[in-house]
Amino acid sequence: MTDKKWTKPNRLTEVTRHEASPVIVGAVPGPSVASLKNTFSDDFSETRDGDTVWEVWITTRTGLDKEVVGLSYFATEEAAAEAVASMPVGMIYGDHYGFPKRLKEIVGTGGLDPSGMLSFMFGSGDHDAVHFVCYEALAEAGVISIKDYSILPSVLDWLGEEHVAWMRNTFGENWSAVAQFEFCLNHFPDSSLVSLSAKLFLSQFVTNDDFTAGYITKEIEAISGGTEDAAFLATNTQKKAGEAGARASRDRKLRNLEILMQEIEQLSGAVGLISEERIFEQALEKSAEKQKDFPKSRKTHAEYGTALRSDEPFKSRYEAVFRKNA
Repeated sequence: MTDKKWTKPNRLTEVTRHEASPVIVGAVPGPSVASLKNTFSDDFSETRDGDTVWEVWITTRTGLDKEVVGLSYFATEEAAAEAVASMPVGMIYGDHYGFPKRLKEIVGTGGLDPSGMLSFMFGSGDHDAVHFVCYEALAEAGVISIKDYSILPSVLDWLGEEHVAWMRNTFGENWSAVAQFEFCLNHFPDSSLVSLSAKLFLSQFVTNDDFTAGYITKEIEAISGGTEDAAFLATNTQKKAGEAGARASRDRKLRNLEILMQEIEQLSGAVGLISEERIFEQALEKSAEKQKDFPKSRKTHAEYGTALRSDEPFKSRYEAVFRKNA
């Protein structure tokens, strides 16, 4: 059984916003026919300039990163609505794996060379310092041999002889980095150490994307050193403290409103003899005498008056006292 340290998702992603809207193909800000041919979200083989398609914007945040906006196109409003419904706001994901296409099917599209296309699709310190972690992660996850770091036969079997031959021919001596990456892409969560390790080697040896390599290096360092977990703990602690404070504030307000309402009910016999405002003022005075920490500000008193007159369960009781609902 593989140690989950190497294959577990270290960061999850939350959907924060989404939006769907119609656009005209070939007219700014709509997509071009050519760009739609390379999308995986829907079939646009019959789409022409002037046709209406639907764009779906999904905003997400992974771990402690800033928000990222993803754009997809759909041929019909129904398909767009289905896509939005499948990614509701608040949805948490990131422990999945898999990809809708084999790399052979996407490399070479979009007018880019194979390495450039991989950088476009999957791109985002001291690299040598994390290589030991990367090799260990790939070995412990069952991707490479712990002895010589060669790809394990089980991985080659999954890729298939024809696919491996294509990789060798397309990417030359660095084909194994692509092979490791595709296997991890389909077997482990994106934020797992093993997937990050494969992506780092892809960035360094195949796509030559120094920016992405540097970013992933820092991410691996943070995860392997526990920084991400510590940051999450601090964030969650702060969030829970805020939630607890908000609950305490709501509970305190409800308690005060109940005390005030009871005092008003006890003064119900004075209705018709003195004004509603005076009864409310007397109830406030008695509430303050009974509850030492009862608010004293006029602003809070006004808010309490509004709450009693408009919010249940106090509204019906308040109206019953002053016979407004009789």
